[in-house]
Amino acid sequence: MQGLADALPVLILIGIGVLVRVSGLVNAREGLVLTRVVYYVTIPAAIIVSIASAQLTLAKAWLPVISLVVPCVLAGIMYLTTRRLLKQPELRGVLLVGMVVLAVFAYPFFELFYGPDGLANMAIYDVGNAIYAGPVALTLAQRFGSRRTAPLDRGAAWGRIARSPLLWAAIIGLAASLLRIEVRGVVGGTLRRLANANTPLAMVSVGIFLRPRKGHMGLVAQFVGLRMVLGGLLGWGLGALVGLGGLDMITAIVGSSLPAGTTALIYAGNEGLDAEFAASMISFTVIIGAVVINILPHLLARVYL
Repeated sequence: MQGLADALPVLILIGIGVLVRVSGLVNAREGLVLTRVVYYVTIPAAIIVSIASAQLTLAKAWLPVISLVVPCVLAGIMYLTTRRLLKQPELRGVLLVGMVVLAVFAYPFFELFYGPDGLANMAIYDVGNAIYAGPVALTLAQRFGSRRTAPLDRGAAWGRIARSPLLWAAIIGLAASLLRIEVRGVVGGTLRRLANANTPLAMVSVGIFLRPRKGHMGLVAQFVGLRMVLGGLLGWGLGALVGLGGLDMITAIVGSSLPAGTTALIYAGNEGLDAEFAASMISFTVIIGAVVINILPHLLARVYL
């Protein structure tokens, strides 16, 4: 109950985002502006501040590896189990691209539950997720989207990684930590203020995009079972295989159980996938994820901490 009480302000922020959309203050297009501010400004600031002050170990190097392997394996399983959608590639593509998780959803909770080290761990885990979102997810979106007659643009996929603000923020944070450079002064103060703004802005933006619909509930259930249940088990198995423990193991499990990211919605619009299904799938997994993120970390903490 205490964990839920601590997380309640974060959940209220998501509710505020829903109210902002329902009241007509912003529409989906305007909501994307807030999402871009979060993606390009506040999340990178939070990543730099958290990783720069974290105690890094060699074991943490496995986190981005796990976060890349898990969606690749799950996408393969999803592909093999959705052959019935052969004539509906726009739906099938969403299920594959949706393996990119909404890691930003876990940032405020991990910072709340585990402090700066928790946020740093999730940021490191997110590096592998960002790599999957680049060449793998974009290639899948181009392959299954309605514009799939055009040649696959693999250069654009790798370029997306090279331009990823989250990846560069992680690199800067890692360099500062390894070189023991303190983030302070004007730069440090600015970054911390931006990092403090990350939770309210990110969670409000999540709420703006919540649009659960009843269509294709069987596919949504299949996605939840694979991405959030089997994904968590796979994260646990890989973590055990490489000898992770403590907060690193918790990060691997919870990170692999997170809801679908908005990447699926963005790629759906750009590449001709089913955007309505993408929005609904993301919404349902975020609602389920709100429960998971408030229970699973506390259960795992009793075992690994």
